[in-house]
Amino acid sequence: MFMGRRVLGVVTARGGSKGVPRKNLARIGGHTLTGWALNCLVATPEVDRALVSSEDEEIRAHVNRFGPYAPFVRPAELATDEARSLPVLVHALKWAEANDQVTYDFVVLAEPTSPFRLPELFRRGLEVAVRTDASSVSSVEDVGHHHPIRVKRLTPEGFLEPWCEEETEGMRRQEQPPAWIRNGAMYVFPRKTLLANRLWGDRPAGVPVDAQACVNIDTPADLYLARYMWEEAVAMGTTCTLLPDWTLGPDPET
Repeated sequence: MFMGRRVLGVVTARGGSKGVPRKNLARIGGHTLTGWALNCLVATPEVDRALVSSEDEEIRAHVNRFGPYAPFVRPAELATDEARSLPVLVHALKWAEANDQVTYDFVVLAEPTSPFRLPELFRRGLEVAVRTDASSVSSVEDVGHHHPIRVKRLTPEGFLEPWCEEETEGMRRQEQPPAWIRNGAMYVFPRKTLLANRLWGDRPAGVPVDAQACVNIDTPADLYLARYMWEEAVAMGTTCTLLPDWTLGPDPET
């Protein structure tokens, strides 16, 4: 519970993945990506209940070895490549409220693709949500070299045109105004936003995060990099900076 508000944590972990087959069961440091995400929610004191939403029986069986974290099967229509996050989160919220007989004020989302987020990131998101009455809160990172001023359209004739804003001739990177992009490490959604059939709402807020929380696994190269980071942390004795505590207990599959 956070400041008198009940918080539901959800890991969305369907079985399908195009970039990395069976991605949500891929392992880093002996733990699956789904396990990393679930562990972060369980280790977050402000989260009252953590659930994994999945249609995949292998993922559900893996998660339920740690406890009843995947008590329901996500409907097939919410597990397709085209399925959006909003109905998946609403389904998990309604299931939890019906079964727990309570009202959750916030849903925090931990996607398996960001293994190195830390529990305090969710507290920061909840603090912003309560303090600002934001309609949603997302972790964000600086766009770096992909600043929108530098983004162009390529015309059929092969000419470059501004995508959204004209780039001043010879503008240096240091002169570009700060620009941010959601990176998937942390989301906080008020109940009222989700039940209004909205995801971001009219007052979305952002929380800047450090480099390790920006690791997002979409490709085999991303997974390779994350494993390398973990191995380097093991070698240097700094794994606590990526995973401060494994609270789920031993993984019987390792």
